[in-house]
Amino acid sequence: MTNQTFKDIAEKQIGDLKKIKDFTCTLFKIESPYKQHGTGVFVNIKEKYFLFTAAHVLDDIEKLFIPTQNGKILIKPGGRILKNNAKESRENDELDLGIMILDEMTKNDLINEYSFVNEKQLELNHNPIDFHCYAIFGYPSSWSNKSLSRNSFHSIPFFTFTKCATKNTYQKLNRSDELNLIVHYDRKNTPNLKSKTMSFGPDLFGISGCGLWFLNPNNLESEPKLIGIMNEWSKTNRTLLIATRIDAYTEILRNKGEITFQETNLFSFK
Repeated sequence: MTNQTFKDIAEKQIGDLKKIKDFTCTLFKIESPYKQHGTGVFVNIKEKYFLFTAAHVLDDIEKLFIPTQNGKILIKPGGRILKNNAKESRENDELDLGIMILDEMTKNDLINEYSFVNEKQLELNHNPIDFHCYAIFGYPSSWSNKSLSRNSFHSIPFFTFTKCATKNTYQKLNRSDELNLIVHYDRKNTPNLKSKTMSFGPDLFGISGCGLWFLNPNNLESEPKLIGIMNEWSKTNRTLLIATRIDAYTEILRNKGEITFQETNLFSFK
């Protein structure tokens, strides 16, 4: 690739981040003090509207709120919830899949504040490529706070560009590359929007439920594609993050009769 091509790819990635931000919400837990609990991605398939996140985030759904109007108003999301039950514990849950099928009132409250990923931006059967063309965008708990002067709650987003791990990494972490995607986290070289520098990255607690995005370097006109939902920061190797493939989300909804959608080629749920 030429230097000009690398520059074009970098400009595309920055432009895609602005779109990804509009698809992504924080999920605050109303406690004392307020707490950034998780992240979610809004998705629209046909006539239905969804919040995709991690199951362990939705385990506390009764306490969770979504901010609107620059953090001044917190909305209690409503709708039906689909999530898997962990075989043993959430810590060892390779699926960790959470979906809220938004009710009409919640959808109407959110649709003017956020954008929804359309079904053409969901990429099933993704085959990872060896290039830094993947993006993670979420909201860490350590980068959030309530402004008493403005009486509003604010979170600084975390993002990083990364690449997928090799196949032998999945075996080491006891994960399946058919169900999961594993990516690298270079904590020593993380973009910081507040300081506008590369700095040491944050603890990632709070980004669970955010999107893993493929930014196609071979098609600079393409839209960012949602390929997974992040749910785990490896305890055995802090340079690795784990996502559940978006295929699992669409398969659950398809098998429940909630949507008509293409079937993944990677696995099936019985």
